[in-house]
Amino acid sequence: MKRGLVAVQGAEGAAFPFQLGVNLPWLDYGLDFGGNVWQPGGGLSQPQRLTRLRAAAARIAGSGSRLVRWFLFCDGRAGLRFDARGHPVGLDACVFPDLDAGLAMFREHGLRALFVLFDFLWFRRREEHAGVSLFGRRRVVADGAQRRLLLDEVVRPLLSRYGRDDAIAGWDLVNEPEWATLSLGARDPRAALTRSLMRRFIAELVAAVHDETSQPATVGLASARGLPLVRGLGLDLYQVHWYDPIEARCPLETPVARFDLDAQVILGEFPTRGSARATQEIVEAARRGGYAGALAWSALAGDAASDPAACDALCANWSLPGTGDRT
Repeated sequence: MKRGLVAVQGAEGAAFPFQLGVNLPWLDYGLDFGGNVWQPGGGLSQPQRLTRLRAAAARIAGSGSRLVRWFLFCDGRAGLRFDARGHPVGLDACVFPDLDAGLAMFREHGLRALFVLFDFLWFRRREEHAGVSLFGRRRVVADGAQRRLLLDEVVRPLLSRYGRDDAIAGWDLVNEPEWATLSLGARDPRAALTRSLMRRFIAELVAAVHDETSQPATVGLASARGLPLVRGLGLDLYQVHWYDPIEARCPLETPVARFDLDAQVILGEFPTRGSARATQEIVEAARRGGYAGALAWSALAGDAASDPAACDALCANWSLPGTGDRT
């Protein structure tokens, strides 16, 4: 039985209502959870950052949205402990207090988090900035012994602690893994994994989610073209992203039924700025096509595809009687 995004588990074959949510996706990329030399006291548990989260959570909840996609470890710049050889040995002392603070804030505002464990920038070639290592974690996944440490000392303790928290809607294992996978769009082949190795990593993460939690596992694919990368790995929910540049190869109107998948699909990212299509039009196309939900990009990222005001308006309008489902 697949685990549903709305409920922990639903009746076999039950259909869940269409959900409209948002990508937070972070207050500060890679710095919301855990400490490093930039922030020895951690991220969200610090008063100033928690104040920022309170304002964001209130605004998101006020628009009517309830589901929020939120990046956790990103490229590994904070929250993780490595030994002298660069092998992962655990979470730092700030991660759990930061997560506890963030989840308490979500409960206060009636929000649920879809946590993204790792970003494709995890695999990018390493850079050093003011004493902090950014990116450069490819070998942690490519090397079997290090990958086991990552799973056993980082991922499983996290999942075990929060695996039945009702403020967590699910676990998004890797954001847009195609950009770090050879032959699927790798942005730097020297920092990418083979397709078989990326599949192995994702499969091991899925197994950890299923062992340690009652929540669903998904992967935020850059587009529907990436579905073969994750097909057959036991995901409870499929997720694809859509932006205008991929329309020619992955039309938004393609019915989900044509993907021939064994679980529901959500549109995990779509632009609220810079698109030739109105945000409401994008969501309606996704709903008509059979998607189980759609998450707007983004409430806070501030990039060329993000319009926080448009996110708020979209969710508020969708939540009006007769315009859609709000969960």
